[in-house]
Amino acid sequence: MILAGLDPNLLIDPIPMRLFFNSVCLCLLSWTVYAQQPLSTVQFSTEISGMASSARRTPFWLRANQFGTVPLIAPAGMIRLGSSGIFRRDSLGKGWFLGYGAEAVAIAGPNNRVILPEAYARIGYRSIELVVGRRKEVLGLVDTTLSSGSYSWSGNALPITKIQLGTNGFVPLKFTKGLISINAFFAHGWFPNTDSIQNSYLHQKALYGRIGKPHWKVKFYGGILHNAQWGGKSDYLAPIQAVNGKMPSSFKSYLSVVTSQQPANTSDYAFPDAVNRIGNHLGNMDIGAEITIKNYTVLGYYQHPFEDKSGIALVNLPDGLYGIRLQNKANTEDRFLKLKTITVEYLTTRDQSGATVKINSPKYEGMDDYFNNIQYIDGWAVNERIIGTPFITRYKDTKPEWDTHLTPSKKNQGSMINNSLVSLYHFAFLGALRSGATIEARLSISKNYGTHWKRFPEDVTQTSSLVRFNLPVNWLGGSIIGLNLAMDQGSLYDNAVGGMISFKKVWR
Repeated sequence: MILAGLDPNLLIDPIPMRLFFNSVCLCLLSWTVYAQQPLSTVQFSTEISGMASSARRTPFWLRANQFGTVPLIAPAGMIRLGSSGIFRRDSLGKGWFLGYGAEAVAIAGPNNRVILPEAYARIGYRSIELVVGRRKEVLGLVDTTLSSGSYSWSGNALPITKIQLGTNGFVPLKFTKGLISINAFFAHGWFPNTDSIQNSYLHQKALYGRIGKPHWKVKFYGGILHNAQWGGKSDYLAPIQAVNGKMPSSFKSYLSVVTSQQPANTSDYAFPDAVNRIGNHLGNMDIGAEITIKNYTVLGYYQHPFEDKSGIALVNLPDGLYGIRLQNKANTEDRFLKLKTITVEYLTTRDQSGATVKINSPKYEGMDDYFNNIQYIDGWAVNERIIGTPFITRYKDTKPEWDTHLTPSKKNQGSMINNSLVSLYHFAFLGALRSGATIEARLSISKNYGTHWKRFPEDVTQTSSLVRFNLPVNWLGGSIIGLNLAMDQGSLYDNAVGGMISFKKVWR
């Protein structure tokens, strides 16, 4: 069934929808008890925005890492309505709590639609919580505010509906007297259907650790984020890719996905599942350190990508995202401009464990082909947006001359990801003016080479930049006007200059 005015790809499957609404009902039943407490907080927001571009394609930094809410085609107008709340009765945070979040975005433009980037309910006790629904998340050790994008889960795509059990931030281990803290979760999700893949699932888990108490001047971080798309069916797969177009979806197969083990009886599976692993696995292993010196905090981090055991074994070094963030926490409100944050990143994905594949080799295979998969032919994407770093691109995102896609047929679908060999330099800063306004600037310079399977005939250079102002005004008791100017210059995308203006009001 298709609801009028809604994008059918955004409708949630019946099982996760039922789970979400059950959780919402639990929050509503508890409202009368918790909402009267002084620790309960609820906020509502509305935002109206419009954008235009000199090209049909929206400039990169207006649309990237916006959770799939900014259209790919300009001009367009948007209205956002959102609300979130958390209800507690314990001032020390040692008891039960309930929460929710919801956001709807109505888009008017070449493709009118309404999307739901957030619709979740949460219930927790102390530092443990259960979340059901869609929630905006950036996962991994990274500067979430100014980063070019966390490697495998950047906030570039529409959030996936899932059930997630885990910690709410870093939790100190008592037997270490708070020296070691962990942040972990385990999740099951549902990918939205496309014309290529239907009824596929998400398996996701993460474990991160911190050495050092919160007030220490030096702290160390490390962890791993593991994602896998599995199950489902497709009419576009040949017999060697899937049995009758179906990928393994039994509970036994799920256990193999969770443990990343090869099936014991390979004769029951298609070639990719038998020789590799069930599902499309990828993620990142992260390390970092944070140092505080007087009023400045420096965070250094490295995200190492993996698609198979060669990435886990670091055969694909030096691939990964390298970053450093400097934060200024000094009280300098008397200055005309206070520089609050500077972030510098370098991303390289050009090794991929080598440019050749060695099937059945006792050593590790090469040509990792980041974000592409022979079975999940849409690539690591949701609703036409890359889930991970947006600097790995789909062929539909770039100029037609870089289209390495094969002509699709019932038995032959080319790779959706046309550019996974990337070198990127990214610079960003955030500042605050004495008036209360903030200014953000980004400059990203990349070189793009295609994929190991089909390289671009030449090295493709691209520069994307953004300047954003947020200006507080007294309208309606206090609101914010946003002014954004973005530019694309280079050979990967159409050259474009675009702007966006927005008006936002928050009630607390």
